Parts: sequence; structure tokens; C-alpha cells
Amino acid sequence: MRIFTLISCALALAVALPLHAQEPRTPATGSAIDATAGEHALQLRYLAASPYQPVPSDLDYGLLLSNQHNVIGSAAWLFHTNLDLVPHLSFNIGPQGYLASLAQQSRSVLAVAIGGDARLELIPSLGVAVYGSAFYAPSVLIFGAANNVYDFTAGVQVRFAPRLLALGGYRWFRFSLQNSPDDTVQQSVFVGMRWNLGQ
Repeated sequence: MRIFTLISCALALAVALPLHAQEPRTPATGSAIDATAGEHALQLRYLAASPYQPVPSDLDYGLLLSNQHNVIGSAAWLFHTNLDLVPHLSFNIGPQGYLASLAQQSRSVLAVAIGGDARLELIPSLGVAVYGSAFYAPSVLIFGAANNVYDFTAGVQVRFAPRLLALGGYRWFRFSLQNSPDDTVQQSVFVGMRWNLGQ
């Protein structure tokens, strides 16, 4: 079963490599930073184009802090696709790594998840868009006392200024732990802001 999971993950990454960009993942060209706050968590992110441009892709770095004393760093490398299913829709796939210090029994977890994100521009002239992401890490890609990692987000953004966007949505982020109840890091509505840094 572990070998099958590894092969499936390798094939998913291999499929991503030849795909080409449809539109950028960031709200405009260049990099961006955002901060969102939920009921029990603060999420900070930095997004930028990957320096490896033969294959168009983005890098996404994150840091999550919760009032339950969880500290989770993340880094994703997401490849653009050319899936032309719906106008103004972009879809990216790739791996995301998590390095977590969980308060529950002072556990440390290193995990590599496979997933992707999608973004649909509803009113491009006003910067109104909906977006979502889904990442899953099976036990074979986890080091530490955890079985699985689930990370799902759905949200909406609205542009208030040329470089400033408001964000809002819902995130469900959980670590399935060994010999212990699951640690749900975030399961709540969030709000925040994104600042486009330009090129």
C-alpha cells in the first residue's frame, strides 16, 4: 500500500511538469503577502513566482500560529496548468510540506502533502474572485507521530485598491495523530488582507 501511494504521488508530480501557465496564481504579476485571522489561528503567507521558470510555477511560504500553542510552517511548489475548462479559471497542482510543532503531547510532525488550488475570477475588473485549495498527506509521507494531514480552504477576495485585496473564507486543517485524538488546528471562518508587492 505504501509503494502504491508513493507511485501515485510521483505520477501526480510528473504530470504537472509539462503543463504551461494559463494565468498567474498571485493576484497580479509579482509576489504578494497576506495575513488572515480565524477563531483560533493567525496565518501569514508569502507568495512568489518560482525562479525555475522553464516550468511556470509558484512558491508559497506560510506560518500558522494558534492560541493552542501550535506552530506550523509550510512551503508549497505549485505548477500552473493549462486546463481551459472555464474562462478566467486557473488551477495549480504540486506538493506542500509542513513542519509542525503541535501542542497536543508536544508532538513534532514533518509531512509532505499533494494537492492543488483553484481560482475563478468572477468580476476581473473589480478583482472579485473565489478560490480554494485542498492538500492531503498520507502516512507514508509523514515523519512523526501522525497518520494523515488534511488541509482544505475555500474563500473569496475583493480588491479595494490597486494592490490591496480583502480575503474571507473557511479553513479546515487537521492532523490525524497516532494513539491520540486528532488535532484540529483550524476549523473556522477567517478574514484578512493581501498586499500585492508587484514585480
